[in-house]
Amino acid sequence: MRGKEILMYSLAILIRLILILYGEWQDKHMKVKYTDIDYIVFSDASRFVFEGESPYLRSTYRYTPLLAWILSPNIFFHYSFGKYLFCLFDILIAFILHSLLNQYFSVSSFHQNEKRNQVLKYLSTWLFNPIIINVSTRGNAESIISLFVMASLWFILNDHIVLSAIFFGLSVHLKIYPIIYSLAIFFYIDHSVGSKHFYFLSRNRIKFFLWSASTFLLVTMWMFSIYGWEFLEETYLYHVGRKDIRHSFSLYFYYLYLTSVPSYIQSSWISSSIGIVAFLPQFLVCILLFTYKYYKSLPFCLFVQTFAFVTFNKVCTVQYFVWYFCFLPLVFSSSSMGLKKGSFLLGIWILSQGLWLSQAYQLEFLGKDTFFNIWIAGVIFFFVNVGILIQFIIHFNPNGRVKVKAK
Repeated sequence: MRGKEILMYSLAILIRLILILYGEWQDKHMKVKYTDIDYIVFSDASRFVFEGESPYLRSTYRYTPLLAWILSPNIFFHYSFGKYLFCLFDILIAFILHSLLNQYFSVSSFHQNEKRNQVLKYLSTWLFNPIIINVSTRGNAESIISLFVMASLWFILNDHIVLSAIFFGLSVHLKIYPIIYSLAIFFYIDHSVGSKHFYFLSRNRIKFFLWSASTFLLVTMWMFSIYGWEFLEETYLYHVGRKDIRHSFSLYFYYLYLTSVPSYIQSSWISSSIGIVAFLPQFLVCILLFTYKYYKSLPFCLFVQTFAFVTFNKVCTVQYFVWYFCFLPLVFSSSSMGLKKGSFLLGIWILSQGLWLSQAYQLEFLGKDTFFNIWIAGVIFFFVNVGILIQFIIHFNPNGRVKVKAK
């Protein structure tokens, strides 16, 4: 790396280190804590694992035991170990993005210095994204899943089928949502083979399926052999019927809130079906439509799938935004959207999110009944996101997608 790259990475690391240290100070001296409640849950689960117990003895731990194992140094080394680890994964994701952007601009007509400047410009949307920095330094684990997803993407774009499949299987084990990418990746593999030699079940497609499925099943069976049905219930099945009535951007928030009170118990069967109802637009739009339209441009396809999945999900919190932010540098490099329009869309996205946060603050910290206002703000945020997604699609340039590295 040259001077600019070293300076950019060093600054990104320094910002994260300062915020972790500041967070430790704020946790000790202020009523409102910097550390995310999820990090406390992770650490408590890690303590149980370190003591030879089940991580699910910690109520609200709804993740694979692997995460508790990974964060065990929180107990015997340093409480903030996990935060440093998450920030390290942020930087590793940046390395992957840097590599993919270099591959793309290596075939562009830009002068060498201009190429480097373009790469760094797009890379900065990840390294200095305040939400990414905030999520990792507060102790949320989304960077682990994002790293595995991005590693799988890098390997598939560079024709390393087996390694891509292994990372994909691990990412699905860690958190089930990457399964929505399966169909797009399946059709992307060998998509450039001429029609005369095209086989739906090509050797590489079968190889990817077998390796990814085997990786997922082996790790999952390993965890099941140790923790039994409790592992499956808490890690996967719980999320099928999950309701979040306190801090969700979701369009379904108010309905879930109303059906959670005793007077609506008689409608519980309707409430339980909300997961299926919410999944229908996700299935039709994210999995079928976007796979059919964009599988040949895999980074963009995964981005719009994730963006739509999060937008239409029955539960939506800030850390979910990390799932699609990791694709943004690649999407920007293949977009004709100008700075003026991009800034405008970013502005209304921040404002609509701020409107929701102002109502959530009044509920959580001032004790005011703002549930209906939160839902209205969530509806506004939903339509803002739909509008932004449409703009990304309109300005997508299929000829500017990230290329597979020349062999």
